[in-house]
Amino acid sequence: MVAFPCSSFNLLSQQECGAVKAHGPARRLATLKKLALVATVLLGVKVVVSIVLQYGDYFPPNFDSSFLVGREKSFTGIYPPAFYAHIIAGPITLLLAAYLMFSGKRKTQQKLHRRLGKLQVLLVLGVIVPSGLIMAIWAFSGPIAGVAFALQSIATGITAAMAARYAMRKKIAIHQIWATRCFVLLISPLIFRLASGVLIVTESESVEAYRVNAWLSWLVPLLVYEVWRCRQQRTRKSALAERRLMEATS
Repeated sequence: MVAFPCSSFNLLSQQECGAVKAHGPARRLATLKKLALVATVLLGVKVVVSIVLQYGDYFPPNFDSSFLVGREKSFTGIYPPAFYAHIIAGPITLLLAAYLMFSGKRKTQQKLHRRLGKLQVLLVLGVIVPSGLIMAIWAFSGPIAGVAFALQSIATGITAAMAARYAMRKKIAIHQIWATRCFVLLISPLIFRLASGVLIVTESESVEAYRVNAWLSWLVPLLVYEVWRCRQQRTRKSALAERRLMEATS
């Protein structure tokens, strides 16, 4: 078959030719997105593994370790149960969140997705949020960071509850938005850890930096997602309007 160049005399319309031309860049962009996603997942796994490897400092508590240093006085009463519940349930919820994010659209995994989704909501609302609120009371660097961690815990609980609500109502598109917000909040402690590591390496660690990190580590990722989501919505609306215009004029 002879390949004709794009012109008004071709069997292909100008719009169709443009779509063919754009196919290559679109494919490359999709590949880059996948590579970025894989890199992010690997980085997240590395951070989770590093957190789990530190469990040796928590059983029994080693108050010379990085997280527990200076916490001898606060490590009494309700704090230890909340702390252990949080560090045990945390990696589990992260793994569940990662699986749920990438399994929702697969019909073969919908039943498992629903079951694990219920378990995820139970862990978040029953363990992560309450323990996070308790730990926020004794946050390092005082109430400024404590309020940040408390609000993060509350926001995580709200997003998980809203995701479950819309899933039960079969409003999947809205469910996915709230579930993604919950995912962003659940991985924000990893971002906090990464930022803390950068501060240590650059010798910029301080009480003020810790407070700023406590806020920005979850507010910035959430803001980035909301900006991206709004842009995606505008792009879809623009594409739909163009399609309707072409259909009306054809």
